[in-house]
Amino acid sequence: MHLAVHLKIFLLIAVLSSAVYFNSFHNSFHFDDQHYIVANPYIRDLSNIPNFFKGTQFSSFEKAFAAHYRPLLVVSYALNYAVGGLNPTGYHIVNLLFHIGTAFLVFLIVKAMLAVCEQSGEQKSEARSKKQEVRSKKSEGNGNSVAENTIHYLIPLSTALIFAVHPFNSEVVNYITARSSVMCSFFYLLSFYCWIKFRSQQTEARSQQTEARSQQTEARSKKQEVRRNLTSNLLLLTSNFLPLTSNFYLLSLLAFLLAILTKEIAITLPVMLIIYDIYFVRDDAKHSSSGVSTFSLQPSAFSLLKCYLPFISLVAIPYLIFRSSMLKLAVAGRTSDLYINLLTQPKVLLKYLQLVFFPMGLTIDHVVKKSSTGYDSIFILSILAIMIILLSAYFLFKRGGGWRILSFFILWFFITLLPTTLVPLNAILQENRGYLAGIVFPVMAGIIFLKMPQRIAIALLIVLVFTYSINTAKTNAFWKDEFTLWQRAADISPSSPRAHDNLGLAYVGRGDYNNAIREFEYTLKLNPLYYLAYYNAGVVYQTQKRLDLAKASYEHCLKINPDFFRVYYNLGIVYKKTGELDKAITVYEKAISIDPRHPFVYNNLGIVLTEKGELDKAESIFKKAIEINPDYAKAYYNIGSLYYRKGKYDLAVESFNRAVEIEPDYKEARQMLTEAMKKRQ
Repeated sequence: MHLAVHLKIFLLIAVLSSAVYFNSFHNSFHFDDQHYIVANPYIRDLSNIPNFFKGTQFSSFEKAFAAHYRPLLVVSYALNYAVGGLNPTGYHIVNLLFHIGTAFLVFLIVKAMLAVCEQSGEQKSEARSKKQEVRSKKSEGNGNSVAENTIHYLIPLSTALIFAVHPFNSEVVNYITARSSVMCSFFYLLSFYCWIKFRSQQTEARSQQTEARSQQTEARSKKQEVRRNLTSNLLLLTSNFLPLTSNFYLLSLLAFLLAILTKEIAITLPVMLIIYDIYFVRDDAKHSSSGVSTFSLQPSAFSLLKCYLPFISLVAIPYLIFRSSMLKLAVAGRTSDLYINLLTQPKVLLKYLQLVFFPMGLTIDHVVKKSSTGYDSIFILSILAIMIILLSAYFLFKRGGGWRILSFFILWFFITLLPTTLVPLNAILQENRGYLAGIVFPVMAGIIFLKMPQRIAIALLIVLVFTYSINTAKTNAFWKDEFTLWQRAADISPSSPRAHDNLGLAYVGRGDYNNAIREFEYTLKLNPLYYLAYYNAGVVYQTQKRLDLAKASYEHCLKINPDFFRVYYNLGIVYKKTGELDKAITVYEKAISIDPRHPFVYNNLGIVLTEKGELDKAESIFKKAIEINPDYAKAYYNIGSLYYRKGKYDLAVESFNRAVEIEPDYKEARQMLTEAMKKRQ
């Protein structure tokens, strides 16, 4: 019965979500998608999948952006590419599927938590009032059944539907790189749901122990008493080792591992499991004088450790050690930003709440003015607001029932955002980071619906879901292409350097170089240290063959960021065209020292060395390019030309022939192959 109902609810969520996001399927790649997916050669070969788990260097085309250990995420990109290449539709569909699964897990979790509250007797008064209300109305079927459905299905269904179509969540479907958030959230919630089911198993096992012990006292014969003792001991043993034998516990642990291999924010899950136990897990054997069950964690310290310890010792700590040793990153090394970040984050948290409760002004780029002192009035007011919210959570906890669930998700909001709150990031606020935390609003709406007459609650739910669906579909349209996305960002956040810089890139994509330069200049007016604007302007000037302006822009960029790989590569091209071969060699070698993974840099360096007559050095450089990419036709052509120049015609024929095998339409290689074969004869 429950399975059939759950299947129908899943299909409802899936159909509704698909209808809302249908117009997003053909939206283009955006922003970080370019270096994580479009230009990333490593996702184009499934044999690289084991390497994704060994390090971060395969996660991005550029080493500067390979600072995240998210191997499972990169695996998903590789599988997407294997199925559909660089067609963005397939990537959007995968994001949507994870979103649908996440919304359904929200339904299951809220339903399970309501059941826990009801079983503990804390929701009896609410259930009783609901039943009385339903009985007073004319309805078909049994009134008790309707009341049960109201409590068990309407609230979690309302929560899941609101979450599924909420405009704030549109970024995780439209922005493919935001898959890290939706995919991690899916596994995070799956782990949390399995934990709830595991705790329910333990509660049931303890109840059976209590029943078995009571039966012992009623045993009429020694034989019966012995049998009851064996049953009790067996149940006790099962309970003690339940973490090792429970499928739900093992699934929870596995899902936690998958979540943390997708995105770092999953590190907060053990904290949420502990808080869940504080809120909802009771020892039914302990009662107050009034007969009401009292709160407690597991009955013993051993039981406590055996449940949480694997999450911490087998997953969280090894992950942190491996990640830190691999990335060699330390938050302490960014103390200059850490203090300002901590002062600014209270405003950021309230901004997330505002966007979740009032989803207006949604955009890929938000500007939050940073606080530089603890005496800032906005900082003080933000802290006071957060304290009031947390105090409200405490009173809701004390009130019990459905309000306790809302109290739990208020804490959930702040704790799931804790990693991005504590660690300074380049973009101080991104909507997809609040995806998991944003569950708090749908939960609040569902709890409020519980307090309303059923017909009014259903009517409001329909209105809210319809309104959100329309707004989400409209938001999808802004993600159509780079121009519409960044034009909206610049309109909503006119003081954002990043928005104007990317709008300039969108103009470049349209071939509108004048407006592109205008946007780059405005970006530098907003922030003279925004080095990407210098680089992007240099690219435009290089395209227009205004090489002096291109050099000046690139050199300005390097003054701000002397480790920017792309600038050195582009400067090498410019220096070669202007005949400054020594400078070209210097910048190509610098590019290689920063990021030695790219065969095209070696190839260009080899060409310059060949022009300078340093043929032996050029030969070794071309061989390095081929070693990195054995299917690099241009490198085979260039080393073949070098062999031809040296008079090594056999090697030249071999190299040209390999270039033609890789690219049959390579006309220059075919011509040189013919010439080399003539010379060899």
